[in-house]
Amino acid sequence: MPSEASTNSGKSQKLWVNFVISGEPADAFRQLKERGIVHSTRDAFTQGIMCLQEKIVRSDLKKAQLEATKSLKERGYHG
Repeated sequence: MPSEASTNSGKSQKLWVNFVISGEPADAFRQLKERGIVHSTRDAFTQGIMCLQEKIVRSDLKKAQLEATKSLKERGYHG
């Protein structure tokens, strides 16, 4: 899976991705494309990455909230 990223400060980052998918991910892509949910492989990849990032950020936030709650309880806060 070759990829190349260029990072110039102040400019948007670009990433070239060239790969083959098969099996269940390929079937899912075809189904999403048939339903009009994604329009191209670029669209599917972009939506997938953004959804994954959102999921991870939500998970991180939940962990941080849990740690903050535990910390408050340890300090005796019963709010």
